[in-house]
Amino acid sequence: MSDKNYLIVSNNRADRQQPDDAISHVASVLKSKGENVHFAYSWEYATAYVVSTVGIDCILLEWVAADVAEIRSLIERLSLRHDRVPVFLMIKSANDNSTIDAQMMNHITETFLVMDDTTDFIVGRLQAAVNRYEKAMMPPLMAAMMQYAKEKEYSWSAPGHQGGIGFCKTAVGRKFYDFYGENIFRTDMGIERASLGSMLDHTGAFGESEKYIARVFGAHRSYSLVVGSSGSNRTIMQACLTDKSIAICDRNSHKSIEQGLILTGATPVYMTPTRNAYSIIGPIPKKQMSAAWLRGQIAENRFVSALEEKRPAYSIVTNCTYDGLIYNGDSIQQMLGESCDRIHYDEAWFGYSRFNPIYSGFHAMRGDKASHSKDAPTLFATHSTHKLLNALSQASYIHIREGRGNVQHAQFNQSYMMHATTSPLYSIAASNDVAAAMMDGKQGISLTNEVIEEAVDFRQAVARMYNQTRQENDWFFKPWNPESVTDPANGERYSFADAPKRLLTTQQCCWILDPKDKWHGFSDLDENWVMLDPVKVSLLTPGLNDDGSLQEQGVPAALVTAYLYNLGIVPTRTTDFQIMFLFSMGVTRGKWVTLMNSLMAFKKHYDQNAPIRDVMPGLVNSAPGIYGTLGMRDLGDRMIAFLREHNPSAKLNLAYESLPQADMLPRDAFRKLVTNEVEPVSIYELEGRTAANSVIPYPPGIPMMISGENFGDKHSPLIGYLQALQCWDETFPGFEHETEGAEKEQGIYHVMCLKR
Repeated sequence: MSDKNYLIVSNNRADRQQPDDAISHVASVLKSKGENVHFAYSWEYATAYVVSTVGIDCILLEWVAADVAEIRSLIERLSLRHDRVPVFLMIKSANDNSTIDAQMMNHITETFLVMDDTTDFIVGRLQAAVNRYEKAMMPPLMAAMMQYAKEKEYSWSAPGHQGGIGFCKTAVGRKFYDFYGENIFRTDMGIERASLGSMLDHTGAFGESEKYIARVFGAHRSYSLVVGSSGSNRTIMQACLTDKSIAICDRNSHKSIEQGLILTGATPVYMTPTRNAYSIIGPIPKKQMSAAWLRGQIAENRFVSALEEKRPAYSIVTNCTYDGLIYNGDSIQQMLGESCDRIHYDEAWFGYSRFNPIYSGFHAMRGDKASHSKDAPTLFATHSTHKLLNALSQASYIHIREGRGNVQHAQFNQSYMMHATTSPLYSIAASNDVAAAMMDGKQGISLTNEVIEEAVDFRQAVARMYNQTRQENDWFFKPWNPESVTDPANGERYSFADAPKRLLTTQQCCWILDPKDKWHGFSDLDENWVMLDPVKVSLLTPGLNDDGSLQEQGVPAALVTAYLYNLGIVPTRTTDFQIMFLFSMGVTRGKWVTLMNSLMAFKKHYDQNAPIRDVMPGLVNSAPGIYGTLGMRDLGDRMIAFLREHNPSAKLNLAYESLPQADMLPRDAFRKLVTNEVEPVSIYELEGRTAANSVIPYPPGIPMMISGENFGDKHSPLIGYLQALQCWDETFPGFEHETEGAEKEQGIYHVMCLKR
């Protein structure tokens, strides 16, 4: 059976659900040749079909002159999802042919007079067009792998399962093979396959794939990796830094940046982002990227004095942040470019930014790469392809715009090979290839538009419910976004809930944070500095005043998340009063309606103080002595009382706002770890101790402590936060927090510290 799908849109009259004989004969011959044929008997159904997740390799339209508007609309929708797919027009007479205008013909592959041409001829033309389409559609590496799989080679080299046959020799192995299917095993091969080239040498189909990715993403060079954006970040740092280098580092960085500092021995100089009362990480103030401010930080850094070269060799900014804030890319380049020749934008969660105009200017690979001057700093961008593009886990990209401080390919590739593997899973690399192809042309803007529209629909639905309940002195969740927006075309002001969808989905100004607004909670914000990504949706629960103080009553976000988990709904992040949801290309239309229903159901249970044993029986089973007799509101009140007493979010904010004292560089602390000059220390004995590894609370998943930093005195918010978490975990089993770098021993959190 073929994997090719043909859609025939034939005669949309409601009184006849069969195509005429000539068209029916074409369908029969296609089926006899093993092709998949589907029929649509209305333009409405055909339009729904072409924007669905069903594959289409060819479409045949029966021409109806009276329906030209519907046909044109169908073709336009088709091109958004299936750009370049062959479209054949089937007409019945020369008179029909005369009714087709030039504009329509521009969208048609071929036209058939079904009564004149033989069926075999028509089918042959269809199949030939589909074959050409597949060759043109498939990106280089994926095309080469599909061809390789057809060759059915008899290998005498690794991997040892030999196309999956090895798995089939035991029952458990056969289950594994059947679960994943044959192709993943047939294309799992060693680097000896010259027909595909080499991932490490960037030759053959691999090299062509990276050139293709670079074109799509607007880079001078792109690299495909199978070690995630963590490996991508480390690769760039190792290509740029040595133990005699200074690195300007965003303190709001993934742990892979600290790992890069450990590997290279570079001396970090930190820029510290702001935070609001909800523990949402805000932007680095502009002044901290200024040359004057950075010179001051470098001069005050005691580790810099031993270095001859005082000009930083590298800088890193997280763009976009985990909470969805995105920096003005031009401003970053201009400001950091005064101090440094290499700027790294960690865009792990922002790989789609180039493909929608709403993000214009707020990402690394902006505009035409030809406009990037050789006098401008070299730009790096890392994308975790599997996060919000469409690729397999571990897939990632590195993109480079070459300028001052450029690292030539031959040098860069040495770092690349240190973090790559000589045995890559080719399907991960191929998914990078496909991820780029999916964003190429009209498809990129179509896919991103769809996600933005879905996110905006959900935000507005929540906002309307919030406004309605507020008028009734009741509560609901509040979307974290502007409360009102202005149409730049006419100056008309709208509440966010009632703003035209077109305005919110196309106008960047609706999402740029205004320093005069209060909704975002950041003080001393710079003009036109950051915008909020519409697809990263945070909902706020009641419990905080505008000044960040806690109210007497509220709705703890941890309880909401536990309820949603019970329904099989998994948010991406939860703080004390914030729940975050990522809208991605895998979100189907209307999926958010289920989420909305679930939020309303939670509100009903919470307001009624429904017994936890009825709403979340699993929680009661985990600790019946604590939760067995409680209602939802009872537990919520206990949690709010705890937060009022201990206020862990305030401690966490203080911990992130000021940098701990660095007793040694991260590499030196790691060396102590390797030589076992470390010991676990209880969180009640951390005063004055030096961390041997980073401490990373989840959320936000950003290091609170870096290796080699000191916990400070007994009043340190770093220690206070860990102790508050300990108390929370003991008070509310089942709601424990994850803190990387802190391990429980006999029920007490311990952190690995340097021996005294």
